[in-house]
Amino acid sequence: MKRDLKILRSLMFVPGHNEKLIDSAARSNADMLLFDLEDSVQPPANKPKARKLIAEKIKESKFDRFPKFVRLNEIETEFFLQDVLEMTKAPLDGFLLPKTNTKEDVVYLDNLLSSIEKDQGLEHGTFAIIPILESAKSIVNMNDIALASDRIIALGFGSEDYVSDIQGVRDFETNYSIEYPRCLVPIVARAHGLEAIDAAYIKVHDLEGLATHLQMGKTLGYGGMWVLHPKQNDMVNEVYSPTQEEYENAKEFLRLYEEAKRINKGVAIIEGKFVGPPLITKSNDIISRVESINKRNQEFNS
Repeated sequence: MKRDLKILRSLMFVPGHNEKLIDSAARSNADMLLFDLEDSVQPPANKPKARKLIAEKIKESKFDRFPKFVRLNEIETEFFLQDVLEMTKAPLDGFLLPKTNTKEDVVYLDNLLSSIEKDQGLEHGTFAIIPILESAKSIVNMNDIALASDRIIALGFGSEDYVSDIQGVRDFETNYSIEYPRCLVPIVARAHGLEAIDAAYIKVHDLEGLATHLQMGKTLGYGGMWVLHPKQNDMVNEVYSPTQEEYENAKEFLRLYEEAKRINKGVAIIEGKFVGPPLITKSNDIISRVESINKRNQEFNS
């Protein structure tokens, strides 16, 4: 049975060649573990070691409770094909496709996975895909990328590579350099029923800055973010979970909506509160998210 991948609040990167950090990740409370074959695995001579280590470690039962993805090397590199061929033999849920520039990048990986699934006797769609949008081309082509495969479960924004690609300056105080693409990613993601994953906050010891980053991400419509250090997980999970007040308000709006229907009004002011379709949709989303988080927590702690 395919794993439920609806709750993606904290998606934590784990260097694939570091056994100590891999073991430590199994004790974290991240929603998803992202075993990295790309940026954190240096020098490149470590990449074959990382593939082997990841494949061996994630077979251990302590990783069973986590959805597990691997971040591949870039599609143009000499490492990409071997990454896919070896990692599809491991018990993974999917792959991060870094620097996804065009829909053709996604289609290529999709077709490769389909061929491997058929060859291995696996169900079609066993492996999901999350494209990482971290270049000028990826932002321009975002809508086409989102439509490129039914394996895609989320769109993720990568701020540092994006700023480098546009030859900008990463300004943590104003965030002007990432404002436009950061606003656009959740719009396109939600338009296609996908989750939106916000950029990592690279100042891992700056929890005050992380809090500001998270609040802006939630305001923009993101449902989670890339995590670089286990100490970030608690705050990420908290911010991207509905509060008790939000949950109670959602239930109250649904109660009022039933009252509005009783008096044959689709839009009404009842008990001093506006009741209409937009708030009902949001209320249903909040309740569904709380139920999914509770289910995830029960499975995580069982």
